[in-house]
Amino acid sequence: MNKAALLLISLSFAFTPLASSQPAYDLLIRGGRVLDGSGNPWFARDVAIRDGRIAAVGHLDTADASRVIDATGLYVAPGFIDMHSHANSGFDHEDQRAKATVNNLMQGITTVVFSEGSVWGRDQRITDKVEKWTTSGIGTNAAMFVGISNIRQEVMADPFATPTPEEMEEMKRLVRRAMEGGAYGIASALDYWAGHFITTEEIIELGKVVAEYDGMFASHMRSEGTRSLWWVESDPSPRVTLLDAVSEMIHISREAGIPVHIAHIKATGVPFWGKSREASALIEKARDEGLQVTADQYPYISSGPDSNTQLFKWEPYFRESIPFSSEDAATRVKQLKDRIREKMDTDDHFAALVEKDVLHEILARGGAENMFVSRFNARPAYVGKSLAEINALRDETLYETAHYLQLENDARIRSYSMSEDDIRYYLTRDYITVATDGSGLPGRHPRSYGTFPRVMRKYVLDEKVISLPAFIRKATSLPAQIMGWEDRGRIQTGHHADIVVFDLATIADRATFEEMDHYSEGMRYVVIGGELVIDQGQYTGHLQGSVVGHKTTE
Repeated sequence: MNKAALLLISLSFAFTPLASSQPAYDLLIRGGRVLDGSGNPWFARDVAIRDGRIAAVGHLDTADASRVIDATGLYVAPGFIDMHSHANSGFDHEDQRAKATVNNLMQGITTVVFSEGSVWGRDQRITDKVEKWTTSGIGTNAAMFVGISNIRQEVMADPFATPTPEEMEEMKRLVRRAMEGGAYGIASALDYWAGHFITTEEIIELGKVVAEYDGMFASHMRSEGTRSLWWVESDPSPRVTLLDAVSEMIHISREAGIPVHIAHIKATGVPFWGKSREASALIEKARDEGLQVTADQYPYISSGPDSNTQLFKWEPYFRESIPFSSEDAATRVKQLKDRIREKMDTDDHFAALVEKDVLHEILARGGAENMFVSRFNARPAYVGKSLAEINALRDETLYETAHYLQLENDARIRSYSMSEDDIRYYLTRDYITVATDGSGLPGRHPRSYGTFPRVMRKYVLDEKVISLPAFIRKATSLPAQIMGWEDRGRIQTGHHADIVVFDLATIADRATFEEMDHYSEGMRYVVIGGELVIDQGQYTGHLQGSVVGHKTTE
């Protein structure tokens, strides 16, 4: 080789950047115990991230990265997916930490699913939320459904009526528009007063539209125990039980040809404690037939409605007297209480019905010994005492105590309407995921701050109801599979880099019903889209989440 050629070669090396001088990866998690989300036991591997994706999983001893995390003794898993969330209350807040939903990040949640349509309002579309959240930033990834009740309010002159053929066609058009805008399907809260006007047939017709887009139906079912939330013993309407509601979901799946997902499955009320086995048997029979029926649950025996138990109901008595859409809820409650009192004073038959209904409500909410006064300005000494204890102190009938607390006064009562046995049984079902049903704002329910760590600490480590790999699967690959995400929910090359690194020795929930807003402990690192949002247990200030649209938008 002549001197000129040698000179050219040497010059080319001089002006060519050395690849080895640049880090191969953005982030390298080294030495951790990897739980890949499949349900398999942990294995020792390093996880490398580049450009928001998992770039390598293996023994990467010689690899380099811009940031290296020593995960020795820690567990590495996919980020948790919350299948039923109301964290949009935080996303829409001006405060940075609320928008980031730090309460979720500290649990290891990296993706939330909104499946009661709460992000859709009158004159507002899913595409509006996508635009807003993309511009303002959000703390976790998010996926949305379109709420049937919201569509009804937009289309129907009377949202408590049955839609006309013309209204039904308009509702179908809006469902198509939502699916094309990124929705994953339709959703409803059939257990509540507004939701119970939605008929099974209506859901099936809208479900057939969703089927065109490979979507699904998610629902807070028509009942979760002895009856629907709005129903009272004296109401002539048919009682709908948990088992009836599960059967309805299965029927919708079969007739509409779509997967269905049951939100926060439970068994409420003393007469229905233990019914988790019968409800699960119905689901499992349907799954054996080839229907895609799944559910989620949270690990608490007191629900959201339990936090302000209303022993005296009004909807069944005065359905038309005061508009449901009253903007001032407190005024409406007072008006309805006054109406009940007035009628009871003049109508002995009505008074007898109310007494019967109140006693039924007490049983349906867990019994007098499982109901506790949480706020009572008229007599603070009663706060913390059960309804049974107060009843004994007052030496009167149980109904008279209820009358004194809530019709004469405004005592706030928290009920514990579920049983630990049912929670444990549902946890053993391999088609039921974990979900918070939680808010992005403080003061709502401890589940907003503690759900996922609580399952790990209480039901995995302490009580050993399920194994750690089984829990990780429930929190990661199972919800990803339900949602149809092929590149999320696993520690696998090419998947989105949503990852948690936690200390199993210290993982624990700290939120209680008395002090609801304590962050969970044990999450050392949380990565969303390749970026650290929790670093050494502290929020980094990043809004790294994005809206995950249905595949119809791709």
